[in-house]
Amino acid sequence: MAQPTTRTTFKDYCKRKLGWPVVELNLDDDQVEDCVDDALQFFQEYHFDATENTFLKHQISGSTVTLAGAPTGTFSNGEYFTGGTSGVRARVHEYHSANTTLRFKDPDIKFGGDGNTYYGNTTTTFSTSEILTGEDSGATATTHASTATVIGDFDNKFIDIAEAIIGVRRIIPFSDNESSGSGMFSVKYQFALNEVHNLGGDLVSHELKRQHLQLIGEMFTGSPMFRYNRHADKLWLDITWGADADIDDWIIVECDRILDPATYADIWGDIFLKQYATLLLKKQWGQNLIKYEGMQLPGGLTLNGRQLYDDAVTEIATIEEQMQLRYELPVDHLIG
Repeated sequence: MAQPTTRTTFKDYCKRKLGWPVVELNLDDDQVEDCVDDALQFFQEYHFDATENTFLKHQISGSTVTLAGAPTGTFSNGEYFTGGTSGVRARVHEYHSANTTLRFKDPDIKFGGDGNTYYGNTTTTFSTSEILTGEDSGATATTHASTATVIGDFDNKFIDIAEAIIGVRRIIPFSDNESSGSGMFSVKYQFALNEVHNLGGDLVSHELKRQHLQLIGEMFTGSPMFRYNRHADKLWLDITWGADADIDDWIIVECDRILDPATYADIWGDIFLKQYATLLLKKQWGQNLIKYEGMQLPGGLTLNGRQLYDDAVTEIATIEEQMQLRYELPVDHLIG
């Protein structure tokens, strides 16, 4: 028969390898589904063909507060405005007239101490139906009666990452240290201009000097620092917000993404995945029959679920070892 290309044909394939429909399998449909899920999870965790290296782009969002109507006066970009009820203060990024939304950043509020010092705060937000007043422009606006404030990436200091991402390798630097500036005033241009007489001869010296410049840039500027845990689905950026990246800037992340079998149907035909899922079904089948150990059937046959279970456990251990030796990328492949 043809290779499985869907979850249904994959399950049928695995059951046929165990003797179905000639032999009745003592397995519930939910147990079959669980075994397939477990096999997929193991496959996606360790097999080099289960993931792909990709680049994701993300535009940094700002915090927003929806207004009940157009403001009275004009808020100036960069000025502070304060909520009359909540006491929250923030800096205007821009006003969107199309959806009467005020975009802002750096929310803070007075608390503790002398009561006159503002502290950064993203927990206490603007209240509904309160009046916002610009400190410099004097413009006023009323927040919407039901819509709450939405805190954006800039103030959260992290960006949300999709569940399919299992690892983040790096964040592409926000600027090229070698080519900062533009045209003939850039470091890259001046370096090439002064080294052009060497290009016709010794390229080794030219390359060593170029790498030296790159090393200097790495030492003094470096790459963007980040923290990531796949179960939290958040990529924390330990950067200087506002200087390194601002609202509406784009961030490019190099990461590893799981290949979805619903999109890439060839995954269901992977030789390792088929073997591993079949063994998990065999183990579950044996576990179901263990309670009937030694029971004699008509005709003198005796059920031996323990043997079926033990065989499956041994075979699973063998194939998992083969995974490490044949299909798993070396651990140090992702280091450096």
